[in-house]
Amino acid sequence: MPLAVGATGILLLLSLALHGVAMQEWLQVGALKKLRHEEDLLASGAHQLLAALNGPHRCLLALPLARWEAEGGACASPAAVAALKEAQVLTVSVRLLAWEPQGAQHTAAFELSLEGAAGRAARRGRFGARLAGVPPQAVDLRPRSLAGALP
Repeated sequence: MPLAVGATGILLLLSLALHGVAMQEWLQVGALKKLRHEEDLLASGAHQLLAALNGPHRCLLALPLARWEAEGGACASPAAVAALKEAQVLTVSVRLLAWEPQGAQHTAAFELSLEGAAGRAARRGRFGARLAGVPPQAVDLRPRSLAGALP
């Protein structure tokens, strides 16, 4: 009888340990899935931004973000600039934090931020775009890096 109680106790401990390992794996898979979803939303926001900039707002491609409102009136109204700075991807707000064209390299670097839900930090992504033609057009998009919480 004491041997049976001891064996039962060992089996119970092993079962709890295996359950703990399974729960940890489940949490890691969920976190990875969330991370991939956020990366997809950022990439979608980047594509959406470049599509708008390649359309009627092409003059903004050559201007840094800080000059869009002051000098972008030739192709974008203040409302259009505001919409480019704060877009929606699915149901998530994506904010344009930076747009910096590098004229000599015919590229632009930009940064986007996903709106953080309650209790979550915002997530951001840095991208690069190759610009070609006159007036410039964004022809290539590359993720530069994805960062965690905003400072």
